[in-house]
Amino acid sequence: MKSFMYDQQQYELIRRPLRQAGPLPAWCYTDSDWYERELETIFRKEWLCVGRVEQIPNTGDYFSIEVIKQPLIVVRDGDAVRVHLGVCRHRGAIITQGKGKCRSFVCPYHSWTYALNGRLVGIPGSPHPLAGVEDFSNDDYGLIPIRSEVWGGFIFITFNAEAPALKTWLGDLPAFVADYNLDQMQWTHVDEYEVDCNWKVWLENAFENYHVATVHRQHYDPKNPQNWQFERPSGPWESMFSKRSVVAYSGLPEIAGLSDDRKVGLYHIWLQPSLQIIITSSYMKYRQYLPEGPNKLRLYENWTFPRSTVERSDFNVIVGPEYYYKYSQIIREDLTINPNVQKAMQSGAFRPGRFSLEEYVVHRIGNYVLDKVVGPDDPHSRALREGSARQAAE
Repeated sequence: MKSFMYDQQQYELIRRPLRQAGPLPAWCYTDSDWYERELETIFRKEWLCVGRVEQIPNTGDYFSIEVIKQPLIVVRDGDAVRVHLGVCRHRGAIITQGKGKCRSFVCPYHSWTYALNGRLVGIPGSPHPLAGVEDFSNDDYGLIPIRSEVWGGFIFITFNAEAPALKTWLGDLPAFVADYNLDQMQWTHVDEYEVDCNWKVWLENAFENYHVATVHRQHYDPKNPQNWQFERPSGPWESMFSKRSVVAYSGLPEIAGLSDDRKVGLYHIWLQPSLQIIITSSYMKYRQYLPEGPNKLRLYENWTFPRSTVERSDFNVIVGPEYYYKYSQIIREDLTINPNVQKAMQSGAFRPGRFSLEEYVVHRIGNYVLDKVVGPDDPHSRALREGSARQAAE
């Protein structure tokens, strides 16, 4: 498979302009070599969201998260948010799991102790267990730091020392969402799902409206369709806008200061490679896609609201049944269809069909992945595709 995957002719269908194009070949969703290339060229290179600063408001607050098999600790250390590889420098034990509050991190194996900033500050035992060991200094054996930056309250990490600064990489996305004051939102809730499908299967499903009338028909009003509009941004993101949501939520106020055109509807934003942001006039959801293999996905569904909304006395009474529960019904329906698609990909029987014009972002996702995994195609094909992208955005 390794040599076969670099043959650009295998991807001729998705490389066409949208009106002529179809999906990626099935092996792009199932093959282990292809998946390892995705990890190497995408997930180890790009900026990845690991959470929100509101999850760790006070010094010593921390949570752990595993990203492409790397156990990470995200911790508040005074004014700083730090991310460490959560592996003891002595014999490699995972230091902590879950979330909590602490003054230091103590390895459960031999009690090596690390400060919040990652420095090794204690090796218990009397006499000192490393007495006589040559060329040993605590300063050389702190937790391995992971490069991290914060934007809009989101905590991002990258394993790539050569990646551009986060704000440079984001392009014009901060300006596009400035009205929503994302850094003033308050994280309130997360649902975690282990799904038997490739990460792209769910991501592509999330960025097309074509399936809604079938999969989500109990919530769909054919007399009031969503009619998505597509943005053409500058930067590593795509956006879809609709004046209505599949699910109608009510009971909580609008975000203060929004312009009239943003008081109606919602945006679905894909920030490459694996963050989905859903912004409405009253809340922001975000979805983290964490691949755990070619056929396995860990999905985090997170909710945030303006702080003034969260401080309302009736917030918890309203938000549970009116927001969390209603949306969980949509997720349950997708939890049925996406593993079903994955089984078809694994069967060897699937042959790519054709895209509808509503699958514009799906087309973009496939070409983004191809550009990273096997390299960009020829300039002529790319120009044709960019032309169809402009048409879709108009």
